[in-house]
Amino acid sequence: MPTVVLRPTSTTSATGWPSNPIVAASDDDETTSIIQNQVSCDWTAVLEDLDSGLSGATINSFTISAIAKGGRAGAASADLSLLHSTDGIFATETESWGGSKTTQTTSSRTTQQDGSSALTFAYINNCSVKIDPNNQGITLFELFVTIDYTAAAAGATVHSVNTVAEANIAAIKGVAHANIAEVNTVTFD
Repeated sequence: MPTVVLRPTSTTSATGWPSNPIVAASDDDETTSIIQNQVSCDWTAVLEDLDSGLSGATINSFTISAIAKGGRAGAASADLSLLHSTDGIFATETESWGGSKTTQTTSSRTTQQDGSSALTFAYINNCSVKIDPNNQGITLFELFVTIDYTAAAAGATVHSVNTVAEANIAAIKGVAHANIAEVNTVTFD
């Protein structure tokens, strides 16, 4: 199944960091980082939207990932959560890191916050991501959400009209071949 990675685009709230975590933790660059500098620490960020070309896709699942390493104690853990704008926080899972930089990923989730409704394009586009580290300290390099999807089925394709091959059709009723998208609701290449 194809996947797409969604990264934070703006910060909703941030506590316990020396600056806005979005600068380092959403840039798709593992060489930049931000270090937790207070015992009480968290970051909530709006996710980028799925590309509009996926509006007809089936959203199969999502996972939340953080690339991090333990802070001053040499170990750390953090709750990773998805938040829906209406339904609130869900899919919270605690991940742990040692003293080296590693990627930790939550279990795959296949439903909305209610636990039974299928994920949708619109639902995912109304979600934020949150990391809530414990008091051991963490160095955060990246935070992102991976969406697994199935592309929408393509419509039927017309390769001939009244037995005339598509390559030999220059126009239909004066409309150039390049400007014809479909014939009688059947897709025309």
